[in-house]
Amino acid sequence: MHLVLGFAGFVQHPRQQPTNLAFFNGFMYGLSMTAMTLLIPLYAISQGFRLSEQGIIIAAPAAFMIVARLPGGAISDRFGERIVIWFSFGTLLIAALVAMLPELLAGSGTQLKAHQIIWLLIVSQLFSGASRSVYWSAAQSYISRSAEGQAGKVMGRQLAFESGAGILGAVSIGFIAEIAGFPFAFGFTAAICAIGVTVTTSLPSLPRKNQVRSFMASFAPAKTMLFSRSLAFAHLVAFIAASYAGLMGGLFIAFFRDVGYSEGATGAVRSLNAIGVVTVAYFFGILLARIGPRWVGLLGMLATGVVSIGVAATGDLPVIPVALMALSGVTFGTLRTLYPALAAEKSAPHQRAMALSVVSLYWAFAMLLSPLFFGYVADGTSIRTAMYIFGGFSITVGLLSPLVFAIGNAPENEAVTGPAAEPSER
Repeated sequence: MHLVLGFAGFVQHPRQQPTNLAFFNGFMYGLSMTAMTLLIPLYAISQGFRLSEQGIIIAAPAAFMIVARLPGGAISDRFGERIVIWFSFGTLLIAALVAMLPELLAGSGTQLKAHQIIWLLIVSQLFSGASRSVYWSAAQSYISRSAEGQAGKVMGRQLAFESGAGILGAVSIGFIAEIAGFPFAFGFTAAICAIGVTVTTSLPSLPRKNQVRSFMASFAPAKTMLFSRSLAFAHLVAFIAASYAGLMGGLFIAFFRDVGYSEGATGAVRSLNAIGVVTVAYFFGILLARIGPRWVGLLGMLATGVVSIGVAATGDLPVIPVALMALSGVTFGTLRTLYPALAAEKSAPHQRAMALSVVSLYWAFAMLLSPLFFGYVADGTSIRTAMYIFGGFSITVGLLSPLVFAIGNAPENEAVTGPAAEPSER
């Protein structure tokens, strides 16, 4: 009854419940972003591009993700998160429209060459990267400030809404592309982004104490945060999580297409990863409180590596790789939720977006390196070998992660930006 009344109140007065409105906003972004991240590699595969070429396309967004990450955090801290979130939906809409061009031109009688299509896909990915570079830092800052002191809980649920939308997006968009064609699929995604722009305008502004009075002043803590010992564990978790995400957006999709899955089936299997993310993200606050960030990070890295190896080893078998994909969502979800929660708890509210942007910069570097490195490894050896190598890397880093956690939580080490609560460790 309480849940029903709460939902009814949200529908009648959404702006009075900024946390719930932010959840809905995250749902729209998860839907549109997942559609784009699945459509681009599927389209590249349909064009017959090599794995190394696919790796370049998948890695392209990281260029903006690295360059724009800190300015996005600074703008959020100075002018508010809403303008940044609006920008994220707008640039993602442009990305979808650019990706449509090769098929639209082909329909009008202009057949582009392979290298021209690759460049258009790279341009599309650059706009997508501009969107992804700033969205999560702004959205996570907004949601954490809407429920101060409950960062792990609300950020976990925010990821659950985004990933839940990702399930819908991954399942539907693959079949839409297979049945109606890629132009319609990209156009459908653009329409979702347009709805997201509209929803973003409904987000109420949140008061911010000790707000910086100039844009440049909001950059001040960035240098300290980049190499802060207290954020070292969050940096490491972000890097490993993004390394896996980079493979999920390219190599894993190519793997399932290579072993005989159709475009629609590949999208459906990809959605199973999001189911696992939703499961762990919604209850992440409880998990973090029970076993602490050190064990959450360690177990997440170990399990992600083991599951990646398992998928590669069982790809030709029925059921097993599909089940492992769902399990990989649970392992990835723990890492994906942990690093922003650590950044939020290690930072003061008026510098929250910058702290999240700095930690996410490590994510951006991994998103650049992972598809490129493992794409060339797969071209030189095989997709399975590349997946085995990543699995071993994740396991090794996981085993070493308690040392990084200990360095970042030494007694003399304080929060990087002020009196924020430290995550508990048991």
